[in-house]
Amino acid sequence: MPKSKNLSRSVIFGIALFFTSLFGSMYWLWCRFGPSGHQVYEAVHSDMNMAVTIDSASSICDLTVRRYKQIGKELQFELASNIGGLAPYDVVIRQKGKQFEFKSVPHRNGTWLTIEEVNLHSGTAQILVKSLGVADCQTVAEFSYNEEQETEILSKSKWIRKGSKDNWLDVRPFVINGKVHLKDIANYNDGRTKVIMLDGIEIKNLDQGIEVQPGYFYSITARWIDAPYNDWWNKLRNRSLRQQNIWIAPENTQEQATGQRDEVLTKIEIPKWFSPSNSANVSFDTQFPEFKPIKGKLVMQYRLNSNVSPQNYFNRGVSYLYGWEKNLPIQKLHWTATPNVFSDQDQDWFSTQTKEQVETYANIPDFGVYAIDFEFWNQVYTPEVKQRLIWFGEKIRREHPNTYYFDYWGGGAYTNPHISSTSAKPLDFVKDYHDPRPNTTNFDILPNGQSQRNIYNVTPIDVYPKAMFAKDAAGNTPTNFVLLSAIHSLRINQLIPFQKNNKFIFYGWNRYQPLFGDPIVPWYIPTTNPKGELIVNQLEMMPGSQALAMSLFSLVMFDGYYLWHDSQPQGNDPNGFTITEDWPGWGKEWFPADGKTDISVFSKPKSKPDTPFYWDYPTEFYSLGNWMAKQVEDILVGGKNVDLPFETNGKWHTPPKEQVLLSMDQKEPFITAVVKGNKIVILGINSFQTPTTHQKVRV
Repeated sequence: MPKSKNLSRSVIFGIALFFTSLFGSMYWLWCRFGPSGHQVYEAVHSDMNMAVTIDSASSICDLTVRRYKQIGKELQFELASNIGGLAPYDVVIRQKGKQFEFKSVPHRNGTWLTIEEVNLHSGTAQILVKSLGVADCQTVAEFSYNEEQETEILSKSKWIRKGSKDNWLDVRPFVINGKVHLKDIANYNDGRTKVIMLDGIEIKNLDQGIEVQPGYFYSITARWIDAPYNDWWNKLRNRSLRQQNIWIAPENTQEQATGQRDEVLTKIEIPKWFSPSNSANVSFDTQFPEFKPIKGKLVMQYRLNSNVSPQNYFNRGVSYLYGWEKNLPIQKLHWTATPNVFSDQDQDWFSTQTKEQVETYANIPDFGVYAIDFEFWNQVYTPEVKQRLIWFGEKIRREHPNTYYFDYWGGGAYTNPHISSTSAKPLDFVKDYHDPRPNTTNFDILPNGQSQRNIYNVTPIDVYPKAMFAKDAAGNTPTNFVLLSAIHSLRINQLIPFQKNNKFIFYGWNRYQPLFGDPIVPWYIPTTNPKGELIVNQLEMMPGSQALAMSLFSLVMFDGYYLWHDSQPQGNDPNGFTITEDWPGWGKEWFPADGKTDISVFSKPKSKPDTPFYWDYPTEFYSLGNWMAKQVEDILVGGKNVDLPFETNGKWHTPPKEQVLLSMDQKEPFITAVVKGNKIVILGINSFQTPTTHQKVRV
């Protein structure tokens, strides 16, 4: 299909490669390792290098070096002993008359003794390991080193990895024939069913290495279950979970222009200056170029760093910050009202309240955005609940006419069916385009003629990450369908007459809310004072590619997003934690580098905020999508959304109005655009192809 010759400016988002892999506070009580019974699984080892013990103080501690790994210039040694409390160690490596000493090397259960960088030659070497925890406990072993392996790992300055850290999952970027590959050097197996996913899609042969692209972000999860994988819902099964998240720097770190020109199109790339933060604290609020929010779009985020001014966020595309901010105009704040508005009372209690009582609860400040998330357990409201929500909303709209007001819990008139290939089938919803109507009774007209139809001026759709099961034959999981399902749902909402003038937004969260007693992810946090490692229970993080897609599609096709968080602005002290015995809901383990410092040392002043307990890279990618969309603001503002014909396998597809459903059903690309005069913005995605597939689509 030839390009139109009358386009004075055409823009295409060049993010297809990045998207190929798509796909209040809580009290968490899950077991760290997942198994619900007492079954113990032993690792099944493939062929590995065996060390040769030269000398061991066996009468004292029976310390030996069993096996070893060389990873670039890093060495790992598996130690074994009949007693505990041996770490840390003094380590000496000898080779060809030279001796290298490493003092007080820490070591914890779940990892091998690691020397991060050595300076050896190819050939045989010896290692002396001397315990500092038990006197006279030491061992000497012989191993082999290969200089040719030193460059197999990408330079540490060119990648960031955070998440789990143990012998179950160890994914790193290798350089193979000049190309970057992700490779799992742990390759842990214990006889259970094992499934590895990259950005929510099952992949094979990660232990052999799979080619990936510099400049992109990859989320790898590993799951083990003593049953077929699609039985993951069964909490009586023994299940374990690990996750590592890796960003690889682009090959050319020089600044680039906004885009690269061809004869007509300008490609909006992920900019070379972009990188997620190397710490748990986000960095977009200081590192991004300044830009004002896109006119007419809603971007609702939280201030995440206590040492960063709120103005930094407003100067980086954020429209509204959360309502606990001080000394800011109320109209610049958003608020989500949770059930604690009613002291967590249920719908039966709410149904008994008089109009005067309900209106008392609606005495709110003049927020820019006000959302209700009352969680009446049943999202389909009774007539009594609907009537009181009408009273509540009428007062807010009457007294705060400029406030954007919506019901997150009840949702829009057409609630998101969360379509996927393993649950609700895409083509079952084609009829909704021909006869668009509410799929919930929440907006039905009451006998007195009142309804919620004119109460809300924002329609949200939930885009929380979904469970990574069940997977289909192609390895796709429900999370691969989240974006397209949300697009379908908002489009039907736009077709319902009483909502046509609303703002339509995605309402997201950056982590997966567990179901069925899912095991959690053990998350590694290094500390510096005291030096050591915290292992805390965490939730599974959404893929960075999915976060970027949610942001872009919400801003290009719709009116923006609301990104939920769980905490107030946080500190950046790498040791800024207060950990007590009753640390609420979080499993925690502490491994001091000196082998003896107690966890009670983590006690900071209550006036100082905690440091984040996880790497919030999804927020960085939501913000990146906001910046990318800003580059074509002149087209988005006042432009018209249309889906584009596209070619696959030599055949052109002319998109009907239900194209997003067809893309889900056939697992094909979805290509849409915004047109304004002779200008066009094109945005495309394939949520279902494997992360290692490169695809070009003609439109």
